[in-house]
Amino acid sequence: MGDDTVLEAIGKGNIKATMQAEGKMSHTTITQVLHVPKMKINLISVSKLISEGFKMEFDKDGSKVNNAQGVVVAEARRDKNFYLLNVKVPKDTTHIANSLDEGAMLWHERLGHLNMARLKDLDAMVNGMNLKEVPLHHVCEACIEGKHQRTSFLKDEMTRASKLLELVHSNVCGPMKTTSRGGARYFVTFINDILRKIHVYLLRAKGEVFDKFKEYKALVENQTGMKIKTF
Repeated sequence: MGDDTVLEAIGKGNIKATMQAEGKMSHTTITQVLHVPKMKINLISVSKLISEGFKMEFDKDGSKVNNAQGVVVAEARRDKNFYLLNVKVPKDTTHIANSLDEGAMLWHERLGHLNMARLKDLDAMVNGMNLKEVPLHHVCEACIEGKHQRTSFLKDEMTRASKLLELVHSNVCGPMKTTSRGGARYFVTFINDILRKIHVYLLRAKGEVFDKFKEYKALVENQTGMKIKTF
């Protein structure tokens, strides 16, 4: 809100509204309406109307809402700095604005992404869910991503080294909550695959990783007389 307070929307759905324009009454459905119980007045977003294909005309006396065909479907009069739209919504707005699909999705997420068929069975067994309609076909991005299959790694790729420094693994960890006495909050490890020998270097910042790698490279190549092949 304008004073930085936050009001909770407890439902989202479609509203069948009656509008008056040029002395004529028309009925329309306003989609994606948020139900905010603590809001004392109804607000309609101009940008939302425009994105739905309507066109707005403003002047010093009021405003007109035109549909895609150019027909005036609603009029608003200006009251000080506000444009008051002549729209009537039914008294049971609260009931209409509670989207049943949204409620089913909420319970789907609460119950660890339970599938809709089992959710429908559960709704019949317990009190308090009040799901009058459970869509059997729904789109849940988390479920889709969680069930995606990943291409397997190629079996003929090298997994273990046969010579010193043929394969070196590395990892960076941090930042740590506790800083070391030397001011380090990260560390980087270098592991020789065939020996499984680990070298650990403390870091003040991630930007020091490359310098530590050069230090490690010079050390092990000097000790073994061999070169790092794969990192």
